[in-house]
Amino acid sequence: MMITRFCIAASLLICTSSAFGQNIINVSGIWKGSSEYLNATTAITMEIKQNENLIDGFIYGKTLNGKDSTKKAFSGVITGDKIEILETDYIYKTGIDCKAKLLLQYSRSNGNESLTGKWTGDLRLSTCPPGVFGPINVVRANGVQGSLPVVQVAENTTPVAGVKAEKPAPPDEMGEILISELSNRNYYALIIGINNYSDPGIQTLDNPISDAKGLATVLQSSYTFEKPNVIYLEDPGRAEIIDALDVLSNKATEKDNVLIFYAGHGIWNEKLNQGYWLPADASLDSKAQWLSNSTLRDYLGGIKSKHTLLISDACFSGGILKERSVEQSSKAMLELYKLPSRKAMTSGTMTTVPDESVFIKYLMKNLGENESRLLSADQLFRNFKIAVIHNSPRGLVPQYGVIAFTGDEGGDFIFLKRD
Repeated sequence: MMITRFCIAASLLICTSSAFGQNIINVSGIWKGSSEYLNATTAITMEIKQNENLIDGFIYGKTLNGKDSTKKAFSGVITGDKIEILETDYIYKTGIDCKAKLLLQYSRSNGNESLTGKWTGDLRLSTCPPGVFGPINVVRANGVQGSLPVVQVAENTTPVAGVKAEKPAPPDEMGEILISELSNRNYYALIIGINNYSDPGIQTLDNPISDAKGLATVLQSSYTFEKPNVIYLEDPGRAEIIDALDVLSNKATEKDNVLIFYAGHGIWNEKLNQGYWLPADASLDSKAQWLSNSTLRDYLGGIKSKHTLLISDACFSGGILKERSVEQSSKAMLELYKLPSRKAMTSGTMTTVPDESVFIKYLMKNLGENESRLLSADQLFRNFKIAVIHNSPRGLVPQYGVIAFTGDEGGDFIFLKRD
């Protein structure tokens, strides 16, 4: 008998052996039910795809009070009548949630199929804290039963006689709810590009302004950033940038989203252990017109948006992410990743970056080619990070993470694409 070995690597490694010819239970399809934590009940829909004893798919969840909703990708393995599932990635998240491990038991009675068990946390970071758990119970909702093999019919082909195509996936109800919610929120942007400096000692750049213009265009044409809500600054001085930040702090509410983009020179001061943006009126002889990371951090913490995302393409831009230990503390884990977020996406770490930005090239490419209505900043970053590393002549490693001490509680910025 031929034996094959399967492994799923997604932070937790799950490996099993499967013999062809065994009567493996079939769990592919749609399952609906609920899970619980303390006194809160969450409606659950599981969309499962199966290949022998390996499964993957999506889990949709929404609390009965309507405040929290998620869509998460997962991978799993079937062993006998038991199923182990690991939630791996957020597709979207609004409210309180964490990624869990699911331990389920398959049963069938009077023609009805169910998966019952519990979800639990474990010792890995970025998942539910260890010791957190709750029951979960789902039943098959689409009437597909039996054992493997399941024959799938590709789209746009003529079905084979006697073979029934699988039912199409149900509408993404949770996604539609989130789209409806985000459609009622404002998306504000501050876009800054600096090519020219008044100090002849600061080198003129060729690309930041064109990069800034390109980003402003794609945000307004492809995503829900309305033109009156986009502030575009070309070669601004320090005072002009501060004034724009003041405008954002006065306009943005706790329901809104704010994106800030900077392309220009950056500098790191070793004595002060501080990073700075260099506005167009900056001088190398005086720090009076420099804009420090600490000042920027104060503004990002003071802007009362639900989500704020900073995208910085400048030398030493990773300095604003330098203090990241706070997000790995036990206290932060036990907060169960509450929604508000203050994140930064930078073109590098504590290094210089080239004028012609590979980071911007792939950022723009992925924003332009995205076809999903909902795109999280984390997913966007993961989509192009490797391309930047492989195509950067200096081996730059872009960064994405929490801006410390600004009010981040574990959420993420979500881009909403226009219809």
